[in-house]
Amino acid sequence: MLARIPGMSFLVPRLQRVATSVVDAGLAVGLAVAITIAIGVSPEPGARHEAGAYALGWTIAALVLVRRRWPLAVLLASAAILQLYYQLDYPGIYPAVPLSVALASAWAAGHRLWSLLVAGLFVAAGVGVGYQTLVPNQPAVQVLGEVMRDMVLFAAVLLLGEAVRTRRALQREKERSERLLRNVLPAPIAARLEEQQEVIADGFPEVTVLFADLVDFTRRSQPSSPQQVVQVLDELFTAFDQLTRRHGLEKIKTIGDAYMVAGGLPTPRPDHAQAVADLALAMQMEVPRRADPNGRPLQVRIGIDTGPVVAGVIGTDKFSYDLWGDTVNTASRMESTGVAGCIQVTDRAYQRLRDSYRFQRRGLVEVKGKGELVTWFLVGRTP
Repeated sequence: MLARIPGMSFLVPRLQRVATSVVDAGLAVGLAVAITIAIGVSPEPGARHEAGAYALGWTIAALVLVRRRWPLAVLLASAAILQLYYQLDYPGIYPAVPLSVALASAWAAGHRLWSLLVAGLFVAAGVGVGYQTLVPNQPAVQVLGEVMRDMVLFAAVLLLGEAVRTRRALQREKERSERLLRNVLPAPIAARLEEQQEVIADGFPEVTVLFADLVDFTRRSQPSSPQQVVQVLDELFTAFDQLTRRHGLEKIKTIGDAYMVAGGLPTPRPDHAQAVADLALAMQMEVPRRADPNGRPLQVRIGIDTGPVVAGVIGTDKFSYDLWGDTVNTASRMESTGVAGCIQVTDRAYQRLRDSYRFQRRGLVEVKGKGELVTWFLVGRTP
C-alpha cells in the first residue's frame, strides 16, 4: 500500500529491511532461550553444565542473524558446532532445537539436498539407532521413541521451510507479474486494474499529446538487415524512454518508427504542455546524434496538440493503455504535415506555451479532416 502513495515508495525497501532485521533478532533470542532451557533441564545424570555448552549453543543462535545472506553456510556451521557439542559430551539437547531455523532457512533457499543430509545425519548418527544402540542397558522402545521424536521434529522444520519456499516463490511470481504489468501500463492504471475488473476509461479535459516520427526511415532501412533496423530503433527509443521518464511524462506506445507521448495523464498536472515542449526540444537534439543502419544522420518530425482526450485500457490479450479523441488525431496530423527537424504545434498548444517558449509562425496548413489550421514551429525556450 505504501508503494502506491506518491513520494513514499522509497520507504518500502527500508521498512522491509528493518522488519527483516527485527524478525531475525527475535528468532536468535528465542533460539538462545530455548537452547539455554534445554541445557539447564537436561535429564541426563552427571551432565556437565559448563560454560562451553552454553557458548556453543548461543553461537548457533547468533548464526541466525546472517541466515538470509548465507543460508547453506549457516546450516553447515550449525551442524558442525552441534557435532562438536555432542563430542564434548555436553548435556543432550534435541538437535532440531538448535538446527530448526538453519534447516528451515536452507530448505527455503533451495538447498534441499543439504538439508536432508544434515537432518539424516543427526537422526541416524547423532541420536538415531546407529548411535543409541551402542549405549548399554537402554531399552529398544526408548531408542525408537527418541528416534521418532527427532524425525518428527525435523520433518516439522523441513515442512516449515517448504512453506516458506513456496510463499517466496509465489511472492516472486507476483512481483514479476506486477513489474510486467507496470511496464505495460502506467502505475496508477496498473494498480486500478489489480483492484477492479471493470472497464477502465477516463476523460481528461486537457492534456498534451506528442507524436515523433523518423523521416523516411522505412525506405532508407530497406537494404539493411532486420537486426540492424531493430538495433537503431531500440537504441533511439530507449533514449526517448529515459527522456520521457525524466520529464515525468507517459509513454503511450510506439508504432513502427513513430513514438507517442502524453502529458497530464493518468495523473493530471498543470504544466503538462511545458513538460511535453521540453521533451520535444530534448528529442530534437537527441535524434541528429544518431545514424540510420547505413550511417546517415537521422531526422525527426514532431507534432504537438493540447486538448481533451479519452484514455483507457482496451483488450484482454496484449492489452494496452491508449488515447482517443480529436486531440490525438490533430497531434498526429501535426507530425505528418510537419517539416523534418522541426516541432510543429497547433495554435491552442501555442497559446499555452507562448509566454515561456520561442515560436516561428508557419501559417495556414491544410490538415486532413480539419481544413486549414494555423500552426507554429517550436524553436526553444525564452532566454
